[in-house]
Amino acid sequence: MYFGLCNSPGIFKWIMNSIFKELLHEEVLENYMDYFVILAKTKKELEKGTIWFLKMTKKHNICFKRSKCNFDTKEIPILGVVVIWGEVLMENNKTKTVKKWKTPINIKEVESFLEFANFYRCFIKNFSHIVKPLNKLKCKKDWK
Repeated sequence: MYFGLCNSPGIFKWIMNSIFKELLHEEVLENYMDYFVILAKTKKELEKGTIWFLKMTKKHNICFKRSKCNFDTKEIPILGVVVIWGEVLMENNKTKTVKKWKTPINIKEVESFLEFANFYRCFIKNFSHIVKPLNKLKCKKDWK
């Protein structure tokens, strides 16, 4: 990637999305910048998706550093989550962090906790209802 170019991360993402649009549309591939995860529920689906992905990379002359590639793995930690056979889960250490979070004693600490927890809202059923009392606390001027 050319670093002198303005908006180069966005351009890189656009190029990757245009090259791999079929795989993305078929939900075989997830892409975040230079992270590529081939999604599959079975080993056969994984093999088929990997072959399709590698054919596309060869067609567009895209190279990868072998030491940064993981093939045929059951779980992949990526960007704060873990992908296991097509299922996306929270990382265990992040769950522990939330459980051990000390009780907020001021508005700043409530906001800090909510910002951290908001990233995992898709994993928590009724998240908005659970955090509603905390959001109300942010509006209070007097803390008791």
